[in-house]
Amino acid sequence: MSAVGDVPVLLRVAGPVATVVLDAPPLNLLGARAKAALTQIFEEIACCADVRVVVLRGAGPRAFSAGADIREFPERIRTGSAYDVSRAGQLMTAAIRGCGRPVIAAIDGVAFGAGLEIALAADFRLASHRAQFAFPEITRGVFPGNGGSQLLTRLVGPSRAKRLMLFGAPIDGHEAFRIGLVDEVVPAGRLDETTERWARELAGRPGVAVRCVRELVDRGGVTSLEEGLAMEAELFARVFATDDVREGVAAFVERREPSFSHR
Repeated sequence: MSAVGDVPVLLRVAGPVATVVLDAPPLNLLGARAKAALTQIFEEIACCADVRVVVLRGAGPRAFSAGADIREFPERIRTGSAYDVSRAGQLMTAAIRGCGRPVIAAIDGVAFGAGLEIALAADFRLASHRAQFAFPEITRGVFPGNGGSQLLTRLVGPSRAKRLMLFGAPIDGHEAFRIGLVDEVVPAGRLDETTERWARELAGRPGVAVRCVRELVDRGGVTSLEEGLAMEAELFARVFATDDVREGVAAFVERREPSFSHR
C-alpha cells in the first residue's frame, strides 16, 4: 500500500482489485489536498489495465469520511474561491465515476458531506449497521458542492434529495437502504467479508461487458430513450466481437465455468 506524496490517501492493488483508503482517522476529512490526491489516484486507476474493480473505504471504525475540513472555509470566504473549490471537488467525483471500473464504497461509521458525495460517486454502496449518512451543510449556510446535489437526486429522487439536503439530519443504514441510497447493510463485523465477495464476483465478470453496462446506465440515464437504444445496439455489437463472448458461449455449451480474458 502506498500513499500519494505525504497525503493520507492510500492505494493498494491486489490482483484485479484496487483498494483506495482515506487514511486520516478518526474522521478521514477531505481537505483540498486529500481531494486532489483522490482525483489523481482514480485517474491513474483509469489507465491501469489490470484493475477491474475498485474498493473505496475509510480507515478506522468511526468514519468513512466526516466530510470537508471546515477549517479551510474561512480562507474560501476571504479569497472568494468557492467556485474553483466546487469545480475541483466535482473533478474528484467525476474521476471516481469515470475510472471505467465498478467502484464499491464500503461505509463504516459516518459518511457526511463530502464523504457522502464520494460514496455517491461509487457504483455501489455497502454499509455497516453503525453507518450514518447526512448532508449537514445547510446548518453551515451552504449545500453540497462536489457534485452531491446532482448525484443524490439521480439516485433517490428529488423529494428525498431535498429532504436530506434541506433538513441536514443523519439517517442510519437501514433508512439509507430503504430509500435506495445503499445496496446492502450488514453487521460491522461482516462489512469486509461482504465487500470482498462483491469485489471478487465483479472482478470475475467479463471486463468489456462490465464497462459497457456502466456506460449504458450512466449515460443512458441522462439522454433520450432513442439515443440510449442506439447506444445499446452499438455497444452490444462491440461486445459481440470480443473473445469473452466466444468463451462465454463455449463454457455454456460445455457446461463449465468461463475463463474470461477481459478483452
